[in-house]
Amino acid sequence: MIRRTLLIIAITAAAMHGAEKSAAGCDRACLQGSVDSYFDALARHDPSMLPAAASVRFTENGKELKLGEGFWKTAGASSYRLYVLDPNSGDAAAQAVVAENGALDTFFVRLKLKNKKITEAETLVCRKGQAVFFAPEKMTAAPAIYTELLPESEKTARAQLIKQASAYFTAVQSEGTRDYQAAPLAPDMNRFENGEQTTNVPVMGNPAMSGAEQLDKGVFKGLIIDHRRFPVVDTERGDVVGLILMHSNRNGQMSGILISEIFKIAGNKIEQVQAVMVNVPNDSDTGWK
Repeated sequence: MIRRTLLIIAITAAAMHGAEKSAAGCDRACLQGSVDSYFDALARHDPSMLPAAASVRFTENGKELKLGEGFWKTAGASSYRLYVLDPNSGDAAAQAVVAENGALDTFFVRLKLKNKKITEAETLVCRKGQAVFFAPEKMTAAPAIYTELLPESEKTARAQLIKQASAYFTAVQSEGTRDYQAAPLAPDMNRFENGEQTTNVPVMGNPAMSGAEQLDKGVFKGLIIDHRRFPVVDTERGDVVGLILMHSNRNGQMSGILISEIFKIAGNKIEQVQAVMVNVPNDSDTGWK
């Protein structure tokens, strides 16, 4: 009787797993292939090459456009891709470097798929002069740490991964205040913004400091963060995509920054952060709820 009960439980669990997979409609290889197809179509300026749903929603730097408009008209080939794949939700994302008229731009794309059709495409494009930190020429190979499978002892549930990534944004917003809440950063954690390393090196007139030291000392205090979202989470690798709209006060004037952060989290510690970000008007929106 016990064996029969266990067998029924095992069969039910397997059926639920299969249902979850079919609900997303796209496994890991399918998701990466969809991202690659997006870049191929982008370089050819031909969105008709994509398996897009008739109702696909597309944004670029927070503004809703028709698929094929904006960067689609000028983009070239990509030379760098850092993927995050989430078969459970049917979401995929990538940060990249894309050529445009002889220059290099940093780029981010998030795709949502349903029944192997793209229903959402969210993109960020940053060109030279559109961000404080900008070094796409340094983005030559995607960090291997993001593709490493986590050992069982370091895996964390999806909700916990999101909580840890969100804690990073909370630390950034609360640094330098009495309400400061430290982030769960690994001692050797590094952050890169549009290809430029911004931890453990001198930055913005400050000496080299670790990510934790920067936050503890309030190096970037005064930032305001809203519109937090974490739509893509790879629990097998500990990769989390965080999307925010950040507000900063420069020379007495508020400005906005749209940011995509890719976190690598292992053993409940953030080990690396890769960001693609672009300056936008302070009253901008992300285009997504």
